[in-house]
Amino acid sequence: GVSAQRFSVGPWLWSAERIAEVAGCPIGAITENWPLIYDELLARGQASRASCAAAIGTAAIETASTFAPVREAFWLSEEWRRTNLRYWPYYGRGFIQLTWIWNYASVGGRIGVELVGQPDAALDAGTAAAIFADYWQSRDIQEPADRLDWPEVRRRVQGGSAGLDRLIQITGDLLGIG
Repeated sequence: GVSAQRFSVGPWLWSAERIAEVAGCPIGAITENWPLIYDELLARGQASRASCAAAIGTAAIETASTFAPVREAFWLSEEWRRTNLRYWPYYGRGFIQLTWIWNYASVGGRIGVELVGQPDAALDAGTAAAIFADYWQSRDIQEPADRLDWPEVRRRVQGGSAGLDRLIQITGDLLGIG
């Protein structure tokens, strides 16, 4: 397990209990996965207080409150994904839903993991955390997070505003704003 000490490093990291409560995610998944995401964000210079709050909210939204690497529409069958997702087999996987073959290829190259031949590698928690942080950095998501521009954070993550209300709630609760 991860010690509670890990969650108290730095002035902006909240307890696993607080993250689980605010994000509506299982505490075990927070304890196991948030340090992986945080370490990857920190290594890329993406771990400001607001960026971490936005990353927690994003992971909660993108994983359907599991805070674990998931397959897109994980509650449906692989046959459903094959039939309904035009980018199959390169559908969303991870803490942030990596999609399309060219994204699997470029991100895999940057993080040093073969993802095109093995797209399910994106479901490994360590790999998924590296994908998350690479995505965050490559789209400069910390910049709008630091301005508290949550609509822009969602746009850079998802292309629209799906999940925006939840992101505002989670970041507001973590940052003590709103």
